[in-house]
Amino acid sequence: MEQPGLGVPRTADLGNGVHAILDMETLEGVHAANVGIIATGRAQVFVNSGQTEAQGRYVWDYAQTKAPGREMSYLVLTHHHLDHCYAASYFDDRHTLIYAHKSFGGCMADMRSHLDATDYQGMIEAFLKIDPETCRKHVGNVHPVSPHRHIGEEVSLAANGEEILIQHLPGHTPCDLVVYHPKSKVLFAGDAINERAGPVTMFGEVRDWKKWIAGLEKIKRLEIDRIVPGHGEVCGPEIIDEHIEELEKRVAAAA
Repeated sequence: MEQPGLGVPRTADLGNGVHAILDMETLEGVHAANVGIIATGRAQVFVNSGQTEAQGRYVWDYAQTKAPGREMSYLVLTHHHLDHCYAASYFDDRHTLIYAHKSFGGCMADMRSHLDATDYQGMIEAFLKIDPETCRKHVGNVHPVSPHRHIGEEVSLAANGEEILIQHLPGHTPCDLVVYHPKSKVLFAGDAINERAGPVTMFGEVRDWKKWIAGLEKIKRLEIDRIVPGHGEVCGPEIIDEHIEELEKRVAAAA
């Protein structure tokens, strides 16, 4: 790895102040989630935080080079899995307003119990299957934080007059959110869309997959040119139908 906890990230300029950061690595071969950045006239909106201190710093610094001097910053956590949200404290320390679904805290508590961890340090060590020294070297001094604002089914965030739509799209987990930027027609899909592996259904069951399909059908009504998935390459809206088809197959197979 070029830098412990960061790897060699790639960036994509999607126009209209929108950027994606891809391929950050917490450990060699262990990718964190993709991160999105939307810069408006006076604000920056981040979609996911990365997983390590090095990733959080890289995302923050990259955003400042592209859109310096913004007065406000927002962070939307697409769900509670640690590859998406573990570095949230890095943004909290920089006075960022953090949004997540209203079930985020409960999902995080359930995951901590599942990992048999008493604190965040234990969670990330169990999540990554690493020892404390490796954790210190690669993860650094960050941890998830409680969101400042909770999303129900949908909210329109006016970032200094520029609309950003946040929608609940459960299925992968109960607390998944997607973020749509109408000006650029870019959707930040979190793990509702996974270009690298297809829909990851291991955290739910048939009733969750049916909700997932319904949510994907709903976002098809949006005017989408490009999708930044939770993992993998920036892609086109045709991947939505591909995910729906695969989820329908899994529902049918489970019947």
